[in-house]
Amino acid sequence: MSSLGLVGDIANSALSAQRYGIEVTSHNIANVNTEGYTRQNPIYEAKLPGSYGTLILGRGVDTSTVRRISDQFIENQLMQQKSSLSSFEEMEKYIKVIEGIFNENSQTSISNMMADFWNLWQDISNNPAGSPERGALYEYSSQFAEQFNTLDMSMNQVEINLTSSISSGIGKINQLTSEIAKTNGQIVGMESGGLANDLRDKRNELISQLSGYIDVKSFEQDNGTITVVTARGCVLVNGNDSSDLALGGVNGNRVEWQGSGGATTDITGYITNGKLGGWLDMRDKILAKYQLDMDSLAKEFAWSVNQQHSQGVGLSALSAVTGTYAAIATDQAVSTVDSGLDYYSKINVGSFNLWVYDATGAVVGPGATTVNIGAATTLEDLEIAIDAVNANINASITTDNTFSITAVNGYTFAFSKDTSNVLAALGINTFFSGSSAGDISVNDSISSNTDAIAAARVGTDGAFASGDNVNAIAMSNIQNASMPISIWTCDRINGNTEGSVTSSLEGYYHSLAGSIGTKSAGITSSKSFNEVMYQNLSGLRDSISAVSLDEEMTNLIKYQHAYSAAAKLISIADEMLQTLLSVK
Repeated sequence: MSSLGLVGDIANSALSAQRYGIEVTSHNIANVNTEGYTRQNPIYEAKLPGSYGTLILGRGVDTSTVRRISDQFIENQLMQQKSSLSSFEEMEKYIKVIEGIFNENSQTSISNMMADFWNLWQDISNNPAGSPERGALYEYSSQFAEQFNTLDMSMNQVEINLTSSISSGIGKINQLTSEIAKTNGQIVGMESGGLANDLRDKRNELISQLSGYIDVKSFEQDNGTITVVTARGCVLVNGNDSSDLALGGVNGNRVEWQGSGGATTDITGYITNGKLGGWLDMRDKILAKYQLDMDSLAKEFAWSVNQQHSQGVGLSALSAVTGTYAAIATDQAVSTVDSGLDYYSKINVGSFNLWVYDATGAVVGPGATTVNIGAATTLEDLEIAIDAVNANINASITTDNTFSITAVNGYTFAFSKDTSNVLAALGINTFFSGSSAGDISVNDSISSNTDAIAAARVGTDGAFASGDNVNAIAMSNIQNASMPISIWTCDRINGNTEGSVTSSLEGYYHSLAGSIGTKSAGITSSKSFNEVMYQNLSGLRDSISAVSLDEEMTNLIKYQHAYSAAAKLISIADEMLQTLLSVK
């Protein structure tokens, strides 16, 4: 090749190289505001030299590739931080809702209403026969029970909302993994002759969005595809294929990975970050504990009041009473789980006194009949024992397996000294029905007749007076009494574990409400920390990969000048050629 031809070739390669530089710079400028775009630079290499006589001369420049300017380590750290931040953002949103549900600043908070409930029993003790006091206690107790119900219903709605978010989040995850797999295929198809930078940006942005929903790790394969893995090593994307997540399990609330051949893997307990991890933590760990603890409080509150109430008597003896707690098996010992009673564990080996009064109100017989409750006593045994007391007192088991006692021929009856707790466990002569925050309510027998509020106790001779306040005083003293109350630990892997703490009812609730505030503050603090970390990593990523208009304008001028110089070189080569031609 002649030296003039070499100059022309070098000039042409320079023109092409600088044109590519201008085109890449233009592309960068055009995408300055494109989310997830990574700036690109042309990579130049000197062409292999050639031999010209005794000389080895350069042959110009090649544009070997256009490279994305990124640091994969920073990208991976940023995605992990985004996953963590997204989790705390969702958790903060829901913990604020839960704080609002408990709202300790409200007059209708559980703590305020519980304090007023005990005060109303004190009012009853000051005037046991007073109709206004009894009416006020009934009305307020109904409102108090409804507040328990409302709180439970509100928490259940939060649970429903969380499950809905989980379901929609899984749908979004499946959509993203499908798009990532599709983009993998497009990249393989285009990269036979170079890097598909814009498709790689698109895939990177899709993985970033995915990490906002679930914690993932990604690995690039030799063919340029990305493999995406989540909890328990479950592969979400492998080449052109993606695997879905779905809700499954017995209750349809577990997150399952759908493997090949229909195989599923429960990964609920292993998803730690992303929106999905935050929703699962809120539903199965944080909210579940508050729901169970509130049920424990309501159960122990109802029991404490009922156990004391069952020891007393209202303004008159009873003519009929039906229990509010149903058994599952009437032929099983009432103190065992097989009986199916809500409060079976509260029943002891002991006894209670059954007093019977004739139509004139006089005690029948020499005194009370002692009904014994043994370790093997069944509901059917209790029916037989009470039927044997007096022909005018009939015991029966209803069709829904509650226990009923009815007096006939004008007779009435009352109870005293129940050391077995069987009356309260059956809901006989009790104040509340229900055994959880969702179903606690004032007993129908109180709702229909406030005279049935048991402020008094039956004396040793069977007598009781309307001015007797012994049971009402004992009831108001429950306010400061300490008792074992169940407390729960909830975990997505190990499930729910029941423990116990000794506390007053109000102390237990204050601790529960305080823990919600502490949890909320902790989540907010963690979110703020993760925000700072994410912003720092974003800034670091942008300093490496983001488009700087100042830098691109500098590059544009640089490439323009180089292009002009290459064009001038062609002009000079042409002039030299014309000179040679004119000599000939």
